Amino acid sequence: MRNGQSVTSSKEDSGLRLRSRDNGLDRIDAAIIRELCADSRIPRAELARRVGLSAPSVAERVRRLEDAGIITGYGARIDPLRLGYGLTILIRARPLPGELGKMIEAIRNTPQIVSCDRVSGDDCFVARAHVRDVAEMEAVIDRIVPFGATNSSVVQSTPVAERLVEL
Repeated sequence: MRNGQSVTSSKEDSGLRLRSRDNGLDRIDAAIIRELCADSRIPRAELARRVGLSAPSVAERVRRLEDAGIITGYGARIDPLRLGYGLTILIRARPLPGELGKMIEAIRNTPQIVSCDRVSGDDCFVARAHVRDVAEMEAVIDRIVPFGATNSSVVQSTPVAERLVEL
């Protein structure tokens, strides 16, 4: 210890930490997660080759990461535009007093809404929706406004797409 701070080894300083104090992952777990995020369909043998372990060892680590709730699922990323959804919108919503539950239900029951976060600040919710056109945007908003105020924005571009947090 130096000045109340623990002294890290040169391995830790060089980014080759064996265990992270923050998340309990070692560098191999982190490499497995990065590879699976890049391609969730990667064959276990190829994944094992890339991280330098045997296929059974990788399978056990993946199972452990799943059991710990770190890996919560696998899926495909789609391009909404290629499915005919020309607009992505962000809807900020603030429920009227006593209408929180109904607003949540309306948001959950609107299939165009693909994600929603409850947030601090002036608004309670920020939802992301994909719609075909302005008329569909209006219909989506109309499902929520009976329960409170909304403010919407059209996404022009996404300079930072969803990405993996630092491991």
